[in-house]
Amino acid sequence: MAHNTIKGNYEKLTQRLNRFPQGVPPSETLFKILNVMFSEEEARLVSLLPIKPFTVEVAAKAWGQDLEKTAEQLNILASRALLLDLEDDEGTQTYVLPPPMAGFFEFSLMRTGGELDQKVLSELFHQYINVEDEFVTHLFGTGDTQLGRAFVNETILSEDNALHVLDYERASEVIKTASHIGVGMCYCRHKKEHIGEACDAPMDICMTFNNTARSLIKHGYARQITEEECLNLLDEAYKHNLVQFGENVQNSVNFICNCCSCCCEALVAARRVGATQAIHTTNFLPVIDFDNCNGCNKCIEVCPVDAMTLTSKHDPKYKRAKVALLDEEACLGCGVCARVCTKDGITLKSREKRVITPVDSTHKAVLMAIERGQLHNLIFDNQAHLNHRVMAAILGVILKLPPLKQALASEQFKSKYLVTLLKRYEQKSGEITTQH
Repeated sequence: MAHNTIKGNYEKLTQRLNRFPQGVPPSETLFKILNVMFSEEEARLVSLLPIKPFTVEVAAKAWGQDLEKTAEQLNILASRALLLDLEDDEGTQTYVLPPPMAGFFEFSLMRTGGELDQKVLSELFHQYINVEDEFVTHLFGTGDTQLGRAFVNETILSEDNALHVLDYERASEVIKTASHIGVGMCYCRHKKEHIGEACDAPMDICMTFNNTARSLIKHGYARQITEEECLNLLDEAYKHNLVQFGENVQNSVNFICNCCSCCCEALVAARRVGATQAIHTTNFLPVIDFDNCNGCNKCIEVCPVDAMTLTSKHDPKYKRAKVALLDEEACLGCGVCARVCTKDGITLKSREKRVITPVDSTHKAVLMAIERGQLHNLIFDNQAHLNHRVMAAILGVILKLPPLKQALASEQFKSKYLVTLLKRYEQKSGEITTQH
């Protein structure tokens, strides 16, 4: 009976985590992971928390206890990076339950030491993420809007390329505009190290920014570094042919990972479910110069998603001559291939259709929720609290969506209020267009 009660609390926590658009498919391995990271009582308490930012008062009401005890428990959870403690523009202290990915799964291995058995946890993560395929398929293979996007390798941009790169598409600009910068241990390579499969790419190179960095620095999961130090780390990542994979938003990017193809879960997933399905690409594609390419194989070796292959050059004089061939449908547009080419055989061109990046985390969350049939979870997140500012932000995003996305939203929401808002917004937009 006690066993069923314990599992019941972790099942409740799993149900709460599945209110995130990305979610975590339940399995025995997942329950073991949660059992390592949360006590039974913590699992019960966290299962009652909203997925949107909340205050101590909101948590106290959800838990049915006083403010002092609630604040103490929230701070303990934040000290273990199971919650993030944030401060908004008005100086209000809030907390947020991050999703498992990108979130507290990674945070658990971003430093050494602590109370967790990281070897056991790494083995469980490997089983859940790399062996069992439901989580990866669900996380990276569902919907059109994904949690991450690739950044182009800035060292190989030509003057013409540079004219077509927007500021938010540059990893260097994310670094330069961040309010806080932290660096921690690479979760993927640290996990692989514990199971004896890590490569020799730099370990201390996982970048976090803004409020997320502030919280992780505060609790020792990242160390604070300067803009210059972070730019130097970016150069180090370029030298190791690592791919920059960051949060799929334009404003206030929270993370940029520097990924190797052998350890990075996002790149492994991209090869499994399809690169352009799992990760939002850059706005560039490589162009292979048929005459300059000598088929040396360097670009094939560094391509993180197997988008490059060799094919016959069909040269009557040199029948064994090979040339690189690009699969555009599989290409991330990271530009690593162009960096390693020593024959000026690869340049970059702009994609015919520009990739759309969500403006901010609210925009991204709404799009992901609509595509995954979970919009109601964002709007009616917790019976104990309805934050009207968050509600307004979500509805504000919906009002600006294309008609097809609005139709999906209204179908899921099934609210006369939303339908009326959409109609009024459409009428108002029509009036403005007529006036102009």
